[in-house]
Formats: sequence, C-alpha cells, structure tokens
Amino acid sequence: MYLSKANLKPDVVTNKEFWKLSKDFGDSYRVHRVIWSLFASNPDKQRDFLYRQDEKNGFPLFYIVSEQEPEANADLWHIESKEYRPLLSTGQRLVFSLRANPIVTRWDEDKNGKPHQHRHDVVMDAKTRMEKEIIPKNKKPQVPEIVQKEGFEWLRKKGDNNGFEVEEGQVIATGYRCSRFFKPKEKNSEAKGKHSVNISTIDFSGILTVTDPESLTNALYKGIGPAKSFGCGLMLIRPAR
Repeated sequence: MYLSKANLKPDVVTNKEFWKLSKDFGDSYRVHRVIWSLFASNPDKQRDFLYRQDEKNGFPLFYIVSEQEPEANADLWHIESKEYRPLLSTGQRLVFSLRANPIVTRWDEDKNGKPHQHRHDVVMDAKTRMEKEIIPKNKKPQVPEIVQKEGFEWLRKKGDNNGFEVEEGQVIATGYRCSRFFKPKEKNSEAKGKHSVNISTIDFSGILTVTDPESLTNALYKGIGPAKSFGCGLMLIRPAR
C-alpha cells in the first residue's frame, strides 16, 4: 500500500487546465472523479483507494491511501508517495484523525406493511428521537453537544470491529456538515439521468488504543464507515508521545 499527499503546485493559477479543474473541488462527486483521474492508467479497475480532502494555502490538499501510486498531470499536481506498512502492537496508543460518515440503520414498515430499512446520520437521528421525547426547549442539547455525544458513541462501536478502543475525554467530534450532490445513475439502472446523494460528515481527532493490530491495519487500508468513494473513512495515525 501507499500513503500519498497530493496538492496543486503554487503556480497552478497560471495554467488554464487548473481553471477547468477548480470548479470540481466544491462538489463531492466531481472531487471523486478528480481522484479517480490520478489512477487513470487502469480505467477498468475497482476502487482500491481512500482519500481525504483538506486545504493548504487556499488550495485543496488530498491525503490518499492506495494499492498503487497515484499519477497525475505534472503541470498541475505535486504528489509525494511512500510505502505504507503501519507497524502496530496491542496496547499501543496512537494519535488519530478521521473524517467519517456516521450513520445508524433503522427499520420500519412501508405502506404495505413490509419491513423497510432507512439509514440516517447519527445527529439527525438523535434530534428526531428528542422531538419524540418532547424535551423542553431550554433543556435540549445544542448541535455541538449532540455531535460530540453521538459521534463518539458511533466511533466507539466501530472500534469493536476495527481493532481499537477510544475513551471519553480523549476524542473530539466536531465539524459536522451536510452536503448534497448529484451522481449519474448506474449503467445497469433502468432509470436515466442523475440522482441526489446526501452525505453528513463528522471530523474526529484524539487518541486511540490498539486492541487488534491486524484488524486496525485492515481498517487503515480499507476505511471506516460508509461513503468511502466520497472522501470518508480514511484514518490518519501517528504514535502518541
């Protein structure tokens, strides 16, 4: 595996190709296509990479974990890659950063009485529960409190199957945001055109403890949670001092 950092070159604004590309960076689906273009040498491959979009000096910066090294237009991009083989041990403490799409699955019945599955982001799910509980307005927690509480609980449960554990007071959940974009329908779909996709993300940071090195290594390579094609799930780590 490879860990890469990809950012646009400082003089990129003088390149007309940049202005064609720049409109893509605010749309999750277009960003998804930009990252795919870094692996264009094998157009028929299945997605085998994770990425996260950040910002540096007003320009997008991408962290990428992939099976092959990304390649790009040398006039636009500066890419640094290195082999990525984390050496983990049980009980090891790591500083981590993760942008994830935390969701919860609920079942109810459709109009025909058949079980139907719905996926909700954990923050909206919690707010819906509070509405049903008729909590007085002056006692309802504010959104940042909900994000911290529900986000932490989601991450704690994810740790059970992904080789790590987290403790309250050592994790910050913040940066809750919702985005909507339009994605072309699948090639084998009978419907044509595009359909809307809604994704909510939370940024986690803090300290975790390794409980199963193999499972955590797999999570670092494969990602945590859904929406991995759209910039979620990549956990960055470093040893805690």
